[in-house]
Amino acid sequence: MTAAQEINPGASEFIAPVELVARVVSEGDQFVAMVDVLELQSTGRTREAAENGLVQAVRGWLERQDTVGRLGQALGIDDLNEETEIVLRFDVEEPSGENSTGD
Repeated sequence: MTAAQEINPGASEFIAPVELVARVVSEGDQFVAMVDVLELQSTGRTREAAENGLVQAVRGWLERQDTVGRLGQALGIDDLNEETEIVLRFDVEEPSGENSTGD
């Protein structure tokens, strides 16, 4: 028996989390963290500062959408409910490099 079934005996299936993918790029002397599908971004002098700023921006955006009853619509999810977990994942981009052998 799963934990969800113990809490709610009628629960028969796992609810997959909604995953928002963010990326961080270096632009000059700062970093820009962004979630393209939401058109949200944050900048910072360090990667960590940009990421932390984006986490706060996403939280605020989610709360505003939820307050006006549009969160499911804004995320494009029909069956969004109170049990749905929303996860922000930062993609780690490898630097696109020139030929590393020096040729």
